[in-house]
Amino acid sequence: MSFFSKYKNYIITFGTEIFILFLSFVIFRVANERMTDIAFSEYALSRRNISFLQPLLMIGLGVAVPRYVSIHPKRDSFLPASLILMTIVSLLFLLVLTLGSGLFSNLFFGDGTYQNYILPLCILLIGYGYHAILYGYLRGKKEVYFSNLIQLVNIGFLPISVLLYTQNVQQLLLLNGVFLLISCLIFGLYVFIKWQIQLDFQSCWEDAKLMLNFGLPRILGDFALLAILTFPTYIVLSLQKNVLTGGDVAYSITLLNLVGAAFGPLSLVLLPEIGGFLAEKRIDLIKKRFYVFVLSGIILTLIGYLTFYFFHEFILNLLLGKDHRNEIFEIAQIVLLGSFGYVLYIILRSFLDAIHVKAKNATNLLIALTVYIAMAGYGYSMHVKSITYIYYFVISLNTLGLLTFIKTYNTIKNLK
Repeated sequence: MSFFSKYKNYIITFGTEIFILFLSFVIFRVANERMTDIAFSEYALSRRNISFLQPLLMIGLGVAVPRYVSIHPKRDSFLPASLILMTIVSLLFLLVLTLGSGLFSNLFFGDGTYQNYILPLCILLIGYGYHAILYGYLRGKKEVYFSNLIQLVNIGFLPISVLLYTQNVQQLLLLNGVFLLISCLIFGLYVFIKWQIQLDFQSCWEDAKLMLNFGLPRILGDFALLAILTFPTYIVLSLQKNVLTGGDVAYSITLLNLVGAAFGPLSLVLLPEIGGFLAEKRIDLIKKRFYVFVLSGIILTLIGYLTFYFFHEFILNLLLGKDHRNEIFEIAQIVLLGSFGYVLYIILRSFLDAIHVKAKNATNLLIALTVYIAMAGYGYSMHVKSITYIYYFVISLNTLGLLTFIKTYNTIKNLK
């Protein structure tokens, strides 16, 4: 067996995700160069808000679908069942967000005048939900080429194509969402035809209960993670009443997310792979994956952080152009200290999700969120500076990484 054939899943997925990561950098550079400072901050905040809401929309299906499809590869009713669940939750989200547009406008953008942004943001959010279902189904089927193709189209090419067409943030969100839904519809129809998937309501009902039993307990954990990643932006926005500073924090956390995205392919590949190893009783391969990926992740994160710290001017010029705000580095150098714990979490969460039906990751996430809230409450009572809340954020993320490492190590050690 050739090297490519043996590691095809890793090579193609990494190649696709790295290219999408590159496109993400290009998107923010184009946005920074073509938009005003205010519009760029609105755009960064919009992306952060979508990331915050998506775990609630997904109700754990992003993990449940690939897991159960990989365990039961000949059972195709998981796809229609998950799409039905996504449609129900999407309609609920659409109703709540539009009826409460004034409240959510103040929460998401720090200003009630952004009510017109809520519906486009919601449409884009729903589009990402349907994409995640299709992508997860194909990952579970081990359709390496097809799954990476829709990832490349929907997450890579669509956002930058729309951005090149318009720099109006409200219009950008709406067009991106509409085109994403159309793309999901086309790819979804193709999947149904290719696998000759029939709509069997009895099977869908059984699969829905199975996935909800697995996914619902993980909602709290997913929400906790996105709360950790979003609260610093909302807190600074609330304290300073300045959309520019809020945008700087949002973009710095976006850089952290891009670090996570660089390691994301491991998580995408490992979940169905570990599930397969468990079915085959290959505990030795699970342990080997654990040690190799933990060591590699820490070393690569250290190299990446030192590179950013010493060459930040060149990197930010490359990412945003020469007209970027200097305040971004002051915040980003602190935020990225949390990348060590975040990368450990990204790498190891798939081990726990594949091995346990119970939401072990959710417990660690809730503890980390509690640590952040406790520190933030103390800081508020002591009237600390806004930047201190960023340090609290770093501490909570590294706490998450340490907890995930300990739990995964103990879990794998006890496998038989």
